Amino acid sequence: MPVILLTNKYSDKVLSVVRNELPQGFDFISLHNADRDTLIKKAGEANYFLASGRVSIDKEVIEAATKLKMVQRTGVGTDTIDLNTLKEKSIPVYVNPGINSVSVAEHTILLILAVLRRLSQVNAGIKAGKWGKNDVGIECRSLSNKTVGIIGMGNIGKKVVKMLKPFGVKILYYSRSRLPEIEEKGLLIQYCDLPILLKQVDILSLHCPLTHQTKEIIGKSEIASMQYGAIIINTARGSLINEVALIEALKSGHIGGAGLDVFSNEPLGKDNFLLNLDNVILTPHVGGLTLETFSKMIRDAFNNIRLFEDGRFNLIEDKKLQ
Repeated sequence: MPVILLTNKYSDKVLSVVRNELPQGFDFISLHNADRDTLIKKAGEANYFLASGRVSIDKEVIEAATKLKMVQRTGVGTDTIDLNTLKEKSIPVYVNPGINSVSVAEHTILLILAVLRRLSQVNAGIKAGKWGKNDVGIECRSLSNKTVGIIGMGNIGKKVVKMLKPFGVKILYYSRSRLPEIEEKGLLIQYCDLPILLKQVDILSLHCPLTHQTKEIIGKSEIASMQYGAIIINTARGSLINEVALIEALKSGHIGGAGLDVFSNEPLGKDNFLLNLDNVILTPHVGGLTLETFSKMIRDAFNNIRLFEDGRFNLIEDKKLQ
C-alpha cells in the first residue's frame, strides 16, 4: 500500500479533516514534531510527500526518501523545497494553483480594514469599559478614495483588485510580468515601476512569490520612500519584507500600521517586537485557510496523488511544476 507522508504536524482536530479526505488504498502518516530531523527519520517510509508547513525539503531529506515518487504541495509556494535535487532525481513536484486565492484575498481585505479602523485597539478598549466614540473615531481612517499598491498580479492579486473595487480606490500594481494592456483596462489598474508605486500609495499589499529576486523587496530604503502614515499588508511571505526595517518604521510612525499574516520566522517568536506594537494586526499565517478551502486543498492534493499512482499523468499535467 503506497504511503503518503505529511511533512508537517497537525493537531488531532485538523488531522481528522485530512484523514476524512484520504483516498482508499493509501496509508497516511504525519510528523510527531514539525522539524527537519523528524522529517529525515520518516522520509524513508514515504512514496509521496504531502508538502505542508515550513520544514525544508532539502537535499538530505530527499536523499533519505529512497521510495519517493512525487511531491505534492498543499498550496503553491515552493520556497522550502529543493527543486534542483528533485529534478536531478526525476521526482516531479505538483502544486495546487489558485486553491486558496479567494480566501487569501478575503483575508487581505480584512487586514486592510482592520488596520485602517484600528480594530484590535477599538475591540480591546470597549471590552475594558472605554467608550470614547469620538476620540476613537478620529483615529480611524477610511478606505474609500485611497491609493492601493499591489506587488504581484497573479490569481490572488487579481482577486484582491476585484474585491477592492466597490470601495472606490485607485489601484496601482507592480509585477515581474506586466499584464496585457487590455487586461489592465478590464481590471481598471495601472502599472508602475516599484519606486514610483511606493511613493504614491496609501496602502501597500504584497502578493508575489518569495524568490531570490523578491527576498526583502521591501527593505529599509523602500520603506523610507513611502509616504508618512502609509500602511503595509502582507499575506504572501514574511521574507518579502525586511522585518527589522518595518518594525523601526512602525515605531517611528512613518508606517502608520501593518496587517501581517506571514513572518520571516514562523511561528512568531515570543520576543518579536511586533507583539508590542499597537498599530499592527497579526494573524498566524491563516489567510489561505478556512474549513472550506482547507478541505478542498487536501482533497485536490490527495486526488493528484491518486491519479499519479494510477499512472494518469495527463490529467494532472497542468499542475506539474517541473
